[in-house]
Amino acid sequence: MRFVGPALAAAVLASAAVAANPVRATLVTSSAAPVVDQPWRWTVTVKSSARRPVPAKMRLQILLGPTVVGCWKGTAMTQCSGVDAGTWIRFRGRRTGVLTWPALSLGVRLTFQAVVVAEKRTLRLRAPVTVQPKP
Repeated sequence: MRFVGPALAAAVLASAAVAANPVRATLVTSSAAPVVDQPWRWTVTVKSSARRPVPAKMRLQILLGPTVVGCWKGTAMTQCSGVDAGTWIRFRGRRTGVLTWPALSLGVRLTFQAVVVAEKRTLRLRAPVTVQPKP
């Protein structure tokens, strides 16, 4: 099952501004309900209006409401805070990764966020997440 609600919303918002800036970005996750200690996949895609991959950088963050509570630092997600928290990840066109959600996040309504910067534009792509127990 692929969860594309936020990705679709992000694509619509990004493409609405094509006249001002030709960058389109999407976030696709494997589920809105990942399972504790199980792999959960995410993909961020950034393209020009001509559908060509463009260079970009992003920060990955976990939000509790509007507050950053986790971010990507180096090679893993860690606890952190602040809107500028996290290591920049550079890529061209598409980046995919896998996260494993800890038991600490079980049942909490969180938001997975990718703050993407491409061609002098910043886009915030978000996907709601509620971590489920193992079956």
